Amino acid sequence: MDKMITLLFYPLFLVMTFCLTLIFIPKNKYKEYLIYGIIIGGLGDIIAVGLLQNILGIMWFKNLSIFYVLKMMALSPLCWTVTVMVFLYFLPAKKSFRYPYILTWASISLGYGYIVRNVGLYDFVYWFYPVPGYFIFLCWWGFASWLFRNTSPLAKEE
Repeated sequence: MDKMITLLFYPLFLVMTFCLTLIFIPKNKYKEYLIYGIIIGGLGDIIAVGLLQNILGIMWFKNLSIFYVLKMMALSPLCWTVTVMVFLYFLPAKKSFRYPYILTWASISLGYGYIVRNVGLYDFVYWFYPVPGYFIFLCWWGFASWLFRNTSPLAKEE
């Protein structure tokens, strides 16, 4: 049973989060959210993993089985792509709501990291979680919010 959970965790998360994007994001806006998801989420994940895993050795994936590609979980960038799409779609227009929203998503991301670790797909050096990890997620979500709010016509519609 544990092997099955380890094998299916990322595919199930990807499918569930992708379904959320299809349910909530309107068809005529989907392409733009997808572009931001790919740039901030997918590419951001590849850069973060490249730096934190391959260069610094602070974190690492394990038990990847069929999803092992270039020393990383092949589904991780896809999961981050759709997760960023959901984040940006629900991003509050008001600054006073945006700050707690970003803080909450950083906490959720940290919790997700612990879940992935408990499933046996990911691990990190003892000092990385919770404080440095939380700070990295906070910067990531803050950057995502800033980039989207300052460059997307969708952010100006609100």
